[in-house]
Amino acid sequence: MSKFVLTIPGTFKRPLADDARARLVAALQGVDPDQVGAVPADLDLVSVDPDSGRFVLHLEVQADDRTAAQAEAVSVARRALAAAGYGDQDAPTGAPAVTAIDVG
Repeated sequence: MSKFVLTIPGTFKRPLADDARARLVAALQGVDPDQVGAVPADLDLVSVDPDSGRFVLHLEVQADDRTAAQAEAVSVARRALAAAGYGDQDAPTGAPAVTAIDVG
């Protein structure tokens, strides 16, 4: 297994309130079962442009290959957005992009 860092772009159709952002970040933390509650170093989990509603989620997952990593990242993103109160219609996302791989 390898660690993959992925970005998932999207657009909030309604503003991201502070409490929803806190729930989103909490749901994204601990994706790695060995680091529950930890944020990988230098990884800003959520970037949001408040004027346009566009966002990027930055995720680290473990998977056997790129395809499995992308599927896991989409699953994690959907669960986290749902935990923050955003469904697919409220926060549609684009295709995940692998930005780093650690095969160590």
